Amino acid sequence: MDYRFIVFLKNKTSLKFEYKSDVLTVVSTNAGYHITFNSGKSYYYGADKVQYYSLVSRRENVRIYENGKLNKKYNAVDDYGRYLIFREKDSCSVPVEKNTNIEICYLKKNIHQAKSIINYFKDILKESGGASFDIQSEETTNENPNQISAEILLKALNEIDIEESRSALSNYIDGINPAIRASKETLIYPFGCNESQKLAVETALSNSISIIEGPPGTGKTQTILNIIANLIVQNKTVAIVSNNNAAVFNVWEKLRKHGYGMVVASLGNNDNKASFFNNLEEQKINQNFEVPGDRLKKAENEIRDLDPILTKCFQYRNKLAILNTELSDAEIEFSHIKAEQPLNSDIQFVLNKKLYRKWNFRTTLKLKKLLSTIDLKSKWSIINKLRLALQYGLFDLHGLYRYSEEFPVYVNYKFYELYIEKIKNEIIEVENWLAANNEEANLKQFIEASKEVFDGVLFEKYNHLDKIAFNAKNYRNQFDDFIKHYPVVLSSTLSLHTSIPKELLFDYLVIDESSQVDIIKSAICFSCCRNVVVVGDSMQLAHIVNKQSNAAAEQYYTKHNISPAYDYIQQNILNSLKSLYRDNIKSVLLKEHYRCHPAIIGFCNKKYYDKKLVIMTRADSHPFKIIETNISGGKDNYNQRQIDETDFYIRNNYAADFKKVGIIAPYRKHVDMLQKQLPDGAEADTIHKFQGREKDVIIFNTVKNNIGTFIDNPNLINVAVSRAVKEFIVVKPAAMDLPHGTNIGDMIRYMCYTGNPNETIIKGNICSVFDLLYKEYNKAFTSFLLSNKNIKGSAAEIIIHRLLSEKILLNNTQFSSIDMVREYRLSDLIRDFQPFSEDEIRFIRNNSRIDFLLYNKIDKTPVLAIEVDGVAFHSNKLQYERDSKKNNILEIIGLPLLRLSTDGHQEETRIIESLSAAMRLC
Repeated sequence: MDYRFIVFLKNKTSLKFEYKSDVLTVVSTNAGYHITFNSGKSYYYGADKVQYYSLVSRRENVRIYENGKLNKKYNAVDDYGRYLIFREKDSCSVPVEKNTNIEICYLKKNIHQAKSIINYFKDILKESGGASFDIQSEETTNENPNQISAEILLKALNEIDIEESRSALSNYIDGINPAIRASKETLIYPFGCNESQKLAVETALSNSISIIEGPPGTGKTQTILNIIANLIVQNKTVAIVSNNNAAVFNVWEKLRKHGYGMVVASLGNNDNKASFFNNLEEQKINQNFEVPGDRLKKAENEIRDLDPILTKCFQYRNKLAILNTELSDAEIEFSHIKAEQPLNSDIQFVLNKKLYRKWNFRTTLKLKKLLSTIDLKSKWSIINKLRLALQYGLFDLHGLYRYSEEFPVYVNYKFYELYIEKIKNEIIEVENWLAANNEEANLKQFIEASKEVFDGVLFEKYNHLDKIAFNAKNYRNQFDDFIKHYPVVLSSTLSLHTSIPKELLFDYLVIDESSQVDIIKSAICFSCCRNVVVVGDSMQLAHIVNKQSNAAAEQYYTKHNISPAYDYIQQNILNSLKSLYRDNIKSVLLKEHYRCHPAIIGFCNKKYYDKKLVIMTRADSHPFKIIETNISGGKDNYNQRQIDETDFYIRNNYAADFKKVGIIAPYRKHVDMLQKQLPDGAEADTIHKFQGREKDVIIFNTVKNNIGTFIDNPNLINVAVSRAVKEFIVVKPAAMDLPHGTNIGDMIRYMCYTGNPNETIIKGNICSVFDLLYKEYNKAFTSFLLSNKNIKGSAAEIIIHRLLSEKILLNNTQFSSIDMVREYRLSDLIRDFQPFSEDEIRFIRNNSRIDFLLYNKIDKTPVLAIEVDGVAFHSNKLQYERDSKKNNILEIIGLPLLRLSTDGHQEETRIIESLSAAMRLC
């Protein structure tokens, strides 16, 4: 057979053209073709009886995919224009007509880089035994509740085909990012949009790998929903993944809310799959989604016509928001100027009369600069006199001598007055433009037209789909049909690979909360898709690497000669892409912020986002409070005083709805203790665990007194502040140092700057007799010890001795029959040792004592035992065991016990309550 051509001859009976594989030669004649067959016979055919195709190209060492499945029989392709023939040595297929379901891909020739990176990932997992994503902390424990088994990841890495060239992983490893042909379909925005969200959708759908940077409250989910809508209209599939199940379920919930739940399959781990398939309902399309063809066409035209109009409207809307922020900033600055440089209103009136020319804020700014170079009390030069007269209309220079000290302040006032007036005038102009150009009506029409197109496409799609009963066991075997019914698949990053058949490639992958996604799980997800949209915020908290993984990664980084872009320790997937592609990747910042009080997000904007956010929220209230505890407190990564102050403040201010309050802290131990004490409804967690969530009120416990590297992490503070919608409250020691340049220091200063410090800072309500022990009371503590030399025991025990003897027992008539004894031996309380274990008996006989024993003076009956627990001493393991034994012994003999911790409070009240209760028992 001559491979240079293929021939089809018309069948006389069926009149259809049939492929002839036994043609030896073909000679074109004026009347048609002279064809010789392998048998040696030759015939003449008219031109209308023959279809002749010459060879266009031949590709060797290729992969052939039909409907996404690899054709393993052939590895070469002959292209005849309209038809393809697949070959492998002397074996070949019949001609196959070209169509979109056939993909021809070259095998990757250079796989050295891919092998190195994949083996680097494998070695990290083998060495560490898992990849940890629990909360980073200065606390170290051997047990990690969020330890992720390496077996799933290793299995997935072993199954990755490194010769596959179609996947996003191939491009990621090779460091290439090809542009993709933009669809001809009109892009739609059924979930609404703004300027940057619209740009983000356009960018995502025209690039193989792209980034959407979504700071808090800028509509990341809304943008993802619009990407999904456009992909479905273009008949494409998409997987939405995240380390955090809550993030992907949020996408599902929003789709369901708008009536589009039928497009989503929640896969991932076994529990999620079981839940999805067990609750699977028949896919019914809303009949209201039907849109007639002519109306569909009209809606598409409306979207195209409104697009340029809305682009202009978005620009003006953003300008208005920026002006409002500038106005607020200027008014705050002016309020501080007035407080720091007061100006008598009578003098201001006199100086106003001396102006003979209208100033604007720029003129005033130039005058301020001039005044900084001259002395009003000195004799002025002719040039300066002329400048003041001609440029600024100041002719009464003698009068200025009289007010030489007040005049620079007056000019400063004038600048702010004129600058604020200028901003207010611009705001009115922009508002008038938006009203005149029907911004709200145009946007509403744009969204409604987009929704019509989306609804119409969905109706056509689901109205013609066959009804198939899928379950957790069979869906992989019929995944082609499954993905037609459910073009949107949700999963965790860990489980996506195990949820789909091998060789399947989603058209798109969206990784949400990507700053917390490591590059190992990302690479595995990349192997399951063609194109990737990475959504996240590089100023949010990054993924966490445990000590074992860290050590392994450092070891194998050098061994495999890994590029910095693929450094497992240093790079989450968001930063990895930035490092790898630099200017060769499209990144869109979602800049319009809609969630937080403007002053709250204003701090994040100035400190972390280089003022690039456009703040769309408005509020007149001051959202900040700082509760200052009178002692530092804080031991072993928790602070009881901050816990007590937080609990007190919440109960006194949010009793109507505790659920709107979230309490965050850097340390797990502090959070766990806090949650036990809080009223039901109030929720406490670490800052890491609160990422991606929000509460109307956020209370931030610093825990520590000193600003260390861990708690001052910029990403940590950014996340902490931006969780608050309406109020942000900090609980910290009054004596906390606030060095300039620290994140916490700048945060506290900003909170005071934007409001009245006297109203912002609240003195804590909790006091304790043990406060004397803390360094804030150093002088008083020294004096106290000197005046109580006659009392034995620790400083804490001396404090309780004085409290009992001089206040509680002396001043309360109800306790007139009660007396106390110090350091009372346990062995003197016990007559029968039978109820106790041998260990407890040894403890009793080993001269163990009770700090204070309160007893009845009449019959010497023991009434109440009091133990004073120094936090530092009683937090160690050995003392904890001793305390537990003593607790159990006293419980057995029926003697009530009150423990007073030196980091607690309300000691007098607690003693009175415990003693009263104990007396009732006797």
